[in-house]
Amino acid sequence: MFKNLIATALIAACLPSFAANVQKSSALISDSDTILPLAVSNDTWSYVATVNSSVSKVREFHDMGAAGVQQLDYVVNCTNGQLAMASFKVLTQADFSSERNVDMAIDKVSFYAPVIQHDINIVQNVCSKKVALNGAAAAN
Repeated sequence: MFKNLIATALIAACLPSFAANVQKSSALISDSDTILPLAVSNDTWSYVATVNSSVSKVREFHDMGAAGVQQLDYVVNCTNGQLAMASFKVLTQADFSSERNVDMAIDKVSFYAPVIQHDINIVQNVCSKKVALNGAAAAN
């Protein structure tokens, strides 16, 4: 009986830490993520990192000239076609290296159905086969 109690206590102690690791997946692209280009133009570029078969993280940059660069981080859920903004900031030459995003877990962001064309394009580009094709072209 005592052995069963100890075994149960050990299992109960381990489960919350295992669940925390699964649920606390970062909503921001990190240095360890494998990324693929999503879109590139003269003043805007973005890339995507896949979390699993239905969720991806997107980082966009918009050049604002002398004012700096906007950096936007999104999480896209392709199962339901929803999007969440995980971070927004303006990078300037003065604070580019010292600025850090507040890291948020994917399960803590607020998803919404995209309405404006920009957001709709993000979801369509990430959830379509375009990203997979970009990956195949990069591997060849």
